Amino acid sequence: MIEAIVASIRSNPNFRSDFEALVTDRLRQTLERIGPLPEPDDPSLERLLQSAGLFGLSADPAAKREAFRIATAAYELYGASMDGLADVLCVILSRLGNFPGLDFRGLGGESRGTLPLPLRIEGARRRLDNTVAATGGPLSLTDYQRALWSDLETGASVACSAPTSAGKSFVILNHIAQELASGAISSVAVIVPTRALVAQVAAALGKLTTGGPGLIPMIRTVPPTERLRGEGSVIYVMTQERLQVMLQDPDFSVDVLAVDEAHQIGEGDRGVVLQGVVDEIVQRRPDLRLHFIMPRMRNPDALPALFGRIGLVRKTVDSPVEQNVVLLEVDPSVPDVVRASLRGSASEKLIFQLQQILVAPAQKLAHLAWFFGRGAQNIVYADGQAACEKVAGLICDVIREVGEIDGSHTEARAELSRLVADHVHPDYPLATTVLSGVGYHYGNIPSLLRTAVERAFDARQLDYVVCTSTLLQGVNLPARNLFMHRPEKGEGKAMGAVDFWNLAGRAGRLGREFEGNVFVIDYAEWKSRPLEEEPEGDIDFALSKTVASTERLLAFIKDREAGANVPADLENTFSRLLVDHRRERLSQTLDRMALDEERRGSIASAIAAASQTMTLPDDVLFANPQISPHRQQRLYTKLVKDVPKKGVDYYMPPHPAGDWDITRERLIDVFRRLQVELDGEKTREYVHWATFALLWMRGEPLPDLIQFEIDKDATRVAVGQEEGKRLRGRAPATIIRKVLKDVEHDLRFRLVKQMSCYNSTLRRVLQDMGKHAAAERIPAIPLFLEVGASSKTMVSFIELGLSRISSSLLQKSASNYDMDPERAKDWLRRNDPTALDLPAACVREVLDLKLRG
Repeated sequence: MIEAIVASIRSNPNFRSDFEALVTDRLRQTLERIGPLPEPDDPSLERLLQSAGLFGLSADPAAKREAFRIATAAYELYGASMDGLADVLCVILSRLGNFPGLDFRGLGGESRGTLPLPLRIEGARRRLDNTVAATGGPLSLTDYQRALWSDLETGASVACSAPTSAGKSFVILNHIAQELASGAISSVAVIVPTRALVAQVAAALGKLTTGGPGLIPMIRTVPPTERLRGEGSVIYVMTQERLQVMLQDPDFSVDVLAVDEAHQIGEGDRGVVLQGVVDEIVQRRPDLRLHFIMPRMRNPDALPALFGRIGLVRKTVDSPVEQNVVLLEVDPSVPDVVRASLRGSASEKLIFQLQQILVAPAQKLAHLAWFFGRGAQNIVYADGQAACEKVAGLICDVIREVGEIDGSHTEARAELSRLVADHVHPDYPLATTVLSGVGYHYGNIPSLLRTAVERAFDARQLDYVVCTSTLLQGVNLPARNLFMHRPEKGEGKAMGAVDFWNLAGRAGRLGREFEGNVFVIDYAEWKSRPLEEEPEGDIDFALSKTVASTERLLAFIKDREAGANVPADLENTFSRLLVDHRRERLSQTLDRMALDEERRGSIASAIAAASQTMTLPDDVLFANPQISPHRQQRLYTKLVKDVPKKGVDYYMPPHPAGDWDITRERLIDVFRRLQVELDGEKTREYVHWATFALLWMRGEPLPDLIQFEIDKDATRVAVGQEEGKRLRGRAPATIIRKVLKDVEHDLRFRLVKQMSCYNSTLRRVLQDMGKHAAAERIPAIPLFLEVGASSKTMVSFIELGLSRISSSLLQKSASNYDMDPERAKDWLRRNDPTALDLPAACVREVLDLKLRG
């Protein structure tokens, strides 16, 4: 009965006209920055609200979306002038089960005494149904979140797929915290795709597991220096590469494994590693519970099935926050006029006259972000790191030109600026842009600064954050508005529909806003057409895709001389298949792929033939899944042959804390072997990387490393000019970006992989020679490269969860440079960070850690 009435109303031309007019009025209010409107004389609003109340009882998702749109638009337009409109909003949102939306406005539907008793009872019953017991107290959830919580309560593996703003991760993390507090589980691993997300998820879990019942679990974000034994309750928040290191301990396992942004299992070499890590953890713990978190995907059930799980699937296409896609058009013939329209709306376009012409893409993006975003919180998408800095600078220029810098956050912005200048470099553009309320955010920025920018934005001390595709990696940085102009993902690759809608979900977040605005600039010029494409993508698997390119893979397997400049997905796939062959699991792996018998046989034969040519031990091969077995074999052959001749000390990596000259020369020798045996190259680049890596591992501050490169560039130019060459120096900002990239991509990734391979290979060679004591004392160079420290105390602070910057500053206040994590924790308990002359961001980081005991 209700569904028939709802369908009849929605198909009525008068309803459609009234609905269109309301939505257009709300858009005009937003774009023209109009305050609350007086109560309308037209009875159409009353009719719409009555319809919305009925739509809230419908099972039709489209009707529910329109109910939400009507209720929230009416409240934003007329809530200040119409008595009883808040009550209507409470009734409709209660029927929709959107209690987080009600609570953030402090409306608390069923408790409103102005509502008739039957409606109060109805709202109270709905809220009770949607409320769960969490570690921090009762949580009122949306219908989707409540259904997801119920799925988790069954003890089954769960795959959840929903729009970005649906609050999936929020539910998973709260349930993990609840199970740890109750003692139902004692160990959890959460795999996230980036280091930026590691810090964010670890911080969220830290808050959820502090102050509740039960023991506070240890949260580990980097592999520990020593093998774990009886650690008690523990949460591992790591990338798949870091978790792969944990798996080198044969006893490592967890009770629950959650994979965030799980659809990225289909993306290249890292997707291959992700599948391998999950496979290994499942193999060790068959009763493991697996949870997969992903945006809207067509086939989320494919993930539990891949790992042999029947698992529950909880999927929705509905968002509890409305995302308004606003099309902005700048006519090249009239470049000082902007036309705005709502996607899908037939209403007349709104026209805005600007004070200047807009021509260049970056200028257009920056000016429109200011024009339509001022006074609100805004994310601006840029295609790369240089573009990030440029757009941020242009927004600042517009703000300064119109003289609209908000003076209420001057001190907080100055503190953030000092943090950037002191711990990256005074010439880093971020130190200047934050003073105007504009930050930027990309993956290579040091973690403490990323966190500081996120916190400043969350506290509304920054009005704009310009971001790269780190937002697509799940970083939770919600805003009212999102601005995009011809977005790309990676080098010149147009953004597809799945990524577009994943990014669009950052505009307006559950519990923060009723709606968000996605400003799409000059859509006609975009390389892709995401608005016309299906927003749901298909989950596929990078391992299967690489194997499906059989001829390409076979050629690589047979090429023993391939160096480092080969596609990483081929290396990782070859390593994975060879490990499976050695463990007699290859048939099981190939069974999960759609291969005909001919291709399957060719691959199995090629892997078997390659294995017969290799003397590389299984443990070494398993420990290094991201380096081609052929390259590993070259290094192994070299060490087996030469270590007995030249002695252990000649091949032993030096500890970074030793004498500078001696340590540098020995590290140069090690890096030369890496370059020759693993990369197949004979340049002298290894000298630069050994020097740079040594400075980094000794804990040298990032500003000093950057200044060293700036000075080196100045010397290069001066020497060249003396020789009559016309050379130009590089801009400091360019050099800073290059150093940050070198740290993240080379020191903390490429060289970590290669030194892990070197250490595990050397360890095995020494063990086979009977040199067990020497094998045990190989310095943990991969860890030192990963964390940028080698002092035991500084490494211990980092293992406890502090950033490199905070750990370095704390070490300077400690007399003991040889503290293990437990002693480091005791030292933190004894010392008040507010008395240690630390930046405010470092003090907050230490206090957050101390709250966890």
